[in-house]
Amino acid sequence: MTDSSTEAHRRACEARQWLRNGFITEAKVDELMQRVATKRGSAAANALRDEMRQQWKARFTWWKGAPL
Repeated sequence: MTDSSTEAHRRACEARQWLRNGFITEAKVDELMQRVATKRGSAAANALRDEMRQQWKARFTWWKGAPL
């Protein structure tokens, strides 16, 4: 894997983990984004939110029993 593909994989894994841990409502995601922004900055929080949105759209391909 190249550095960029490794980072993309890490980002997808992180997003999927947060979704599996129940961060699927607007309020919970906002709470998470505040926590991430505090620790890693707003750019990292925005990137994570974008990745979570992408993973949510594709959730039936990787998450058995995914919520509707």
